[in-house]
Amino acid sequence: MKYIAITIFLLLISICMQAQVEHNFEMEPSNTNCHELPEKFDSPTNAINAIEKSTFRFTQSIKISRYHSPKAAFFYSCDGKTGYMIVDLKDGSREVYTIIPQEVWDEFANTNDPIGYYSTHIEKNYENLQ
Repeated sequence: MKYIAITIFLLLISICMQAQVEHNFEMEPSNTNCHELPEKFDSPTNAINAIEKSTFRFTQSIKISRYHSPKAAFFYSCDGKTGYMIVDLKDGSREVYTIIPQEVWDEFANTNDPIGYYSTHIEKNYENLQ
């Protein structure tokens, strides 16, 4: 009886493995409109307004410091791979980065030194809108 149960179990596993189908297409995220954003913006202000009014698949924000730059950072991703990063600076200005990889944001959000990480990994390596 024990061997019959094991045989049936193995048979079911092999059938399930054969039934799995891999799809190779991308679907638009439901309930989002971020895919409608333009590829280029006229100004950082227009970019910030458009980004903040759109709905994204993934959004996250972190507060960093009251007295140092950056004070806060916001990440918006439509596809879960890359996204927009908006950074609030201590002088009240804001910077926008348009193609930040999700992995870079995750490292930035989880580091013990976000100010240092920003200056060495983001500010120097990625172009912001000006």
